[in-house]
Amino acid sequence: MTAGEMMELIQQHHADMGETEVLKLINRAMEDFSIKTKMITGTYVFDTIIDKRYYTLPDLILEIDEVYYDSGDSKGRRIPRLVGKPQEMDRG
Repeated sequence: MTAGEMMELIQQHHADMGETEVLKLINRAMEDFSIKTKMITGTYVFDTIIDKRYYTLPDLILEIDEVYYDSGDSKGRRIPRLVGKPQEMDRG
């Protein structure tokens, strides 16, 4: 849908709106959509250490959706999300 088609559609329902106002609202909606849309996806793989809970991750990671581990049988198992804070903190 082009900007002209969007403008036409909006003005059908809001006849009192001028073109400038409609374009500003369309641009604001596009910016809002871009902010809420997860544009970067990928996989980050690293080796883990027994009894270590926390790892430093690179700054480019914005949000972690899921975590899987390989138990040696080549089946990736999903780790459930931690809700709340852990009972004990690692020191080190």
